[in-house]
Amino acid sequence: MTILNLSGRIAISRPFSGDPSRVRAARRFVANRLGDGHPYRDDAVQLISELVAESLRHAASCGRPPGYGVSVLATPAAARVTLSTQGCGCWTSPELTPGRGVHLVDLFTRRWGVSASRTGVCVWFELGHDAAVPPPRGVESESTRTA
Repeated sequence: MTILNLSGRIAISRPFSGDPSRVRAARRFVANRLGDGHPYRDDAVQLISELVAESLRHAASCGRPPGYGVSVLATPAAARVTLSTQGCGCWTSPELTPGRGVHLVDLFTRRWGVSASRTGVCVWFELGHDAAVPPPRGVESESTRTA
């Protein structure tokens, strides 16, 4: 687990194996990081669950390593959750994927995006609005919705 204190914003990340039974642990990680009183806790838990499931299905079909990491950056009024995988990003386009994860993220979040590199892909989403959660760096594509 990695913990960063970014001037009052705490970013916490954790790696997970690609075992499908660990999806529950990823949901619990997000829920615990946001806490019972956070206004976007349940939405973030559902969305990360859908993204992880979609990425694992894709990793199996593409023969890529299924491991992933989840990070949470939260303030009392907002949250950004990021899924980092070792696979390619072809599952991250709402137009190309048969799964529901990216579709739900596109429908229910204020902003989301994808950042790809030689080593994998990151899909992030934001819930709520707080100027203390700065936009992510290195974003190749982004969908923005006004909440």
